[in-house]
Amino acid sequence: MAQPSLPTGSISFAPGESYLVNQCAYFTPPPVGVANAVWNHADLVSVASFTDQYITPPASAPTGSTVAEVAGPGTYIFYKATTSAFEQLGLTSAQATLNCSDPLKVISYPFTMGSEMSDTYSCTGTSSGQAFVRNGTMDITGTSWGTLTLPYGTFTNVLMINFEQHHIDAFLSDPDFPGEYVANFQFFVKPGVKQPLLSNYEVYSIPGSYTTFSRMLDVTSVGVEEAKRNAIGMDLLPNPATGHVEVVYGVAAGSIMSLEVIDIAGKVVLTQDRITMVTGMQREVLDLTGIAKGVYSVLVTDDKGATGVKRLVVQ
Repeated sequence: MAQPSLPTGSISFAPGESYLVNQCAYFTPPPVGVANAVWNHADLVSVASFTDQYITPPASAPTGSTVAEVAGPGTYIFYKATTSAFEQLGLTSAQATLNCSDPLKVISYPFTMGSEMSDTYSCTGTSSGQAFVRNGTMDITGTSWGTLTLPYGTFTNVLMINFEQHHIDAFLSDPDFPGEYVANFQFFVKPGVKQPLLSNYEVYSIPGSYTTFSRMLDVTSVGVEEAKRNAIGMDLLPNPATGHVEVVYGVAAGSIMSLEVIDIAGKVVLTQDRITMVTGMQREVLDLTGIAKGVYSVLVTDDKGATGVKRLVVQ
């Protein structure tokens, strides 16, 4: 196995995507700083299910929004996806609005074990008609990587990311009694699957409540079965592609790699070999000149027999 890395757009959602998620019990966060960790959560039981849905931002979205998460009837969280980061710009609902002049950075790219990112964010909004100012911080660390077992299968080359979020809402009508929010959560991410396979939350709201829970991506969600079969986490950028495609994957240094483009009849139409020089994220550009439009598979294989495969559309 090799340390996984998240390339550009790994967990940057786009309009039209949706993911079925199961809510489960909270679990004690595992130790950090571990390579080749083993995380066994085969005993997780779903207590509720919901769909994470992403759409084109409505007119109420803050300027710069590229996608909106449907968080409930008439409730949207707005994001901006760039080549370097995925940011939260605000939200709107019947009870509240939020517009961030300094957005909250959810993740930056590339990201791997040992990566660290600290971000501050500033927003203005209303809650039940009361105006407030929000100022907060987010600290994000790639803490460990290894093998994750869920009730429906085992996934190798998974990256654990730890988030520590804290913000204070100062209400203009009553500045002496601010609201405070503190959260610690972990994402278990497999390169090639945008939604975390597993996430774990501990959330404090002052005044308010203390809550804990975990969320597990449902086996029926796009990319899950493919990720379960693939020892090598990989992605294709762009996809659909025209002229060329960049293959991004994570393996160890000194690996002898074979990259193949295979048509729907099983014929290899393009092959490329290389030896990796460093451990972590690898990038290889495949020239698609002369390859007919259609649907293909890109297969990555190392000299130890580990594989990764992704569907590719050539336009």
